[in-house]
Amino acid sequence: MYVDKKLGGAHAVQTLSRLNRVHADKTETMVLDFANEADEIQRAFEPCDEKTLLSEATDPNRLYDQERRLKDFHVFDEGDLDAFARLYFRPGAQHHQFYAVPASTLERFSELPEDEQVDFRGALTDYVRLYAFLSQVLTFADADLEKLYVFARLLRRYLPAERDHLPREIQQTIDMESYRIQRTYRGKISLERGQKELEPAGADRGHGRPVEEIELLSQIIRELNERFGTDFTEEDKVFIQQLEDRLSGDTALAASVRVNTPENARLTFDHVVTDRLQDMVDTNFKFYRRVTDDQQFARFFLDWLFERFRKSVE
Repeated sequence: MYVDKKLGGAHAVQTLSRLNRVHADKTETMVLDFANEADEIQRAFEPCDEKTLLSEATDPNRLYDQERRLKDFHVFDEGDLDAFARLYFRPGAQHHQFYAVPASTLERFSELPEDEQVDFRGALTDYVRLYAFLSQVLTFADADLEKLYVFARLLRRYLPAERDHLPREIQQTIDMESYRIQRTYRGKISLERGQKELEPAGADRGHGRPVEEIELLSQIIRELNERFGTDFTEEDKVFIQQLEDRLSGDTALAASVRVNTPENARLTFDHVVTDRLQDMVDTNFKFYRRVTDDQQFARFFLDWLFERFRKSVE
């Protein structure tokens, strides 16, 4: 396995443990890590070595604690939630119809001090993850929890992202041939045997700035596979990047998005994307067919693609 990004905690365990998958022709495994130190990986694996127990059960009431915590930031109010819910849960509602609903929350979010913005983003993520976890084993009678969950998932997409990585146009100008590869460590990472404890889902913890933002194209591939049962790979990620490159070179489309409302700009955007996909059909017919044949898949992917394009031309 080749690792080229920072890993930590459960994410490190989940990523590297993929090597444990059994195959008849597999005799041994090796990790070639360009980004992490051996002691960092050791600390990540130690709580999970030999035997792992939850220190306590996950308390469903923590969801209400997280709800109050979010509302204490005063970024959104009940009026925002109700307006969003009336549109989102209405039969036949289209995604573009509730684009403007989070606008007031984004304005309030931008007025928060920088540290509180980080805390709010973290609290929003905590609520979404905890609800998604608990909803698999519990049936909630409180509809407000579901309403906040859907609203929070959408709001996370609109919050300004931390720009800790270089823009793509800068990355493309870097001369990778001038970089030297040097081995800094080779060997096994030993772990102490024994019984460890993990905190349950929803445990309160602070939030800091992420060391490295998740690579967005890999993220959308993973989300498409999980949501729609597809099996897209790195090759499909390249296809999406090529599609975005073609869209970024369309000056007329960029101008349309800048001067029109999101609803009107979206109509033009969808037509342009359809034309670009038609031009690229020979490159990746599987992806093209999924977009054209599966309406739900197309809506989800185009929503994501439009938001990426809109932010890039602002």
